[in-house]
Amino acid sequence: MIESLKKKLPEYLPDGPAEVFAGTGRRQWQVAQILGFTADQVIFSDIWGGAATIGDCKDVIILGHGLSINRKNYLSIQDIQPYGKKVAALPDKALICSGRPVLVRLGMREENCSSGALYALHVQDGEKVEIELLIPGVCLLEQMEQK
Repeated sequence: MIESLKKKLPEYLPDGPAEVFAGTGRRQWQVAQILGFTADQVIFSDIWGGAATIGDCKDVIILGHGLSINRKNYLSIQDIQPYGKKVAALPDKALICSGRPVLVRLGMREENCSSGALYALHVQDGEKVEIELLIPGVCLLEQMEQK
């Protein structure tokens, strides 16, 4: 899935990204690597995602060290607000290797977020962010509900 994004990325960023940002989790780093970036080219921060992941059902979060917890006890998505100002401060044509929680923090409904997708973030009025889907991915929540 991400490999196909690498081929299409020049269509949206012909001169390459101004800067590359990634979360600190394994998957965010893997995305950056698949897209061809080295650790020296990426600016890492937990604000773009950490090592926690959604478990087999959407009610479970698996923390980076392996502990599974009830989703209601995981507050990172809500705690890292407001996000719009942070996104507004990024340079034009920045690339963020992240996951669905970033989109949720920006106001997108979780069930509408796709994995392995390319979104454009358009800042309005200094901090309101409009999210535009450029290249669709898959909705992992839909796949979990079908199990």
